[in-house]
Order: sequence, then C-alpha cells, then structure tokens
Amino acid sequence: MKYSIGLLALSLGFFFSACSPVRVFMEKNEVASFDQYNTFYVINQYYDKDAFESPVLEENLKHRLSEGMKSMNFEQDETKPDLIVRYNTNLTDRQKEVNSTPMMSPYYGYGMYSPYRMPYGMGRSTYSVEKYDMGELVVDFIDAKQDKVVMRISAVGEITKPKQKTKNLFASAEKILKEFSKYVDSQSKN
Repeated sequence: MKYSIGLLALSLGFFFSACSPVRVFMEKNEVASFDQYNTFYVINQYYDKDAFESPVLEENLKHRLSEGMKSMNFEQDETKPDLIVRYNTNLTDRQKEVNSTPMMSPYYGYGMYSPYRMPYGMGRSTYSVEKYDMGELVVDFIDAKQDKVVMRISAVGEITKPKQKTKNLFASAEKILKEFSKYVDSQSKN
C-alpha cells in the first residue's frame, strides 16, 4: 500500500512538472559571491517597449520582480543600487504541425498499434498547422559597479490564447526568481 501511494505521488510529480508551460534556462553565471549585493533596482531593457505590448503586464512584471527580490532580503534603491535587474520580453510568431489522429486511436488498428497498417489507406492520420506565439522573458542581473552582466536567466513558453500571456509571464518571473534564489541560498550557506 505504501509503495503504491509513493508511486502515485512520484508519477503525479512528474506529470505536473512535465505540463509546465514555461522552461527556464541559465545562460550565464559569473557571480563569485552575493555578499557584495545588498540593494537592487528593476528596469526594462527597452524603455519604450512594454512587456508583451501591454502596459498592465509591464507594471505587474516589474512589481513581481521587485517583490521577489525583496523576499530574498535585497533592498530596493533607485539612486545607487548594487545589482540592476534588467529584463526584456519578446513574442515570436511560430507554427507547428499537429497530428489530429494519434497512432493509438481506436479507429486506427482497432485500438492497437499496428505497424502494418501505417502506410496504407485505412486509418490515415491528418495533419494541420497550428499557429502560436513563443513568449520569452530574459532577466539580466548586472553588477552596477562593474557595469557587467553577472547572471542571465531566461524563460520561454508557448502562448496559444491571449490569457496565457499573463499566466506564462508571471510563471516565468517566478521560475527565474526561484532559480536566482538557489544561487543566493547556496552562496549564503558557504
């Protein structure tokens, strides 16, 4: 019984982590120690461009990044920050091919996989092209004294519906801050 509950919990964990709409990538990490950084300031890399072309998303993203940094015991300082948190967003039009009749369909081989039926007329798969946007959030952590990017973390995810922009952008910000906090925590334990 304990084995089956543990297996169920493990499989649900894999399922929910695989369904995450956003993937995070560490692109650069040149931080020797976080002890030298106490203050921060959040800015948009492109002053005239809002996050995903929305002023509301722009303000919410800036607020989330600021609150996330404050939760890691950094203080916000507009005049002379130690660390500048610079972000930019990008939406790219993409398209993908979607198979509308999966190979394990009950109409294809009577519910069983059959390699002999694949190239023949019965149970042909149909393909369609689906358009979507690829949303990307890139956050640079810049040492203000050296004027150098010391860490860059980016997050990307598919956006198929307008409401998904907000969801993916906030999930991206949270995952980037979580990734950043891992390095802050590992430095403070040493």
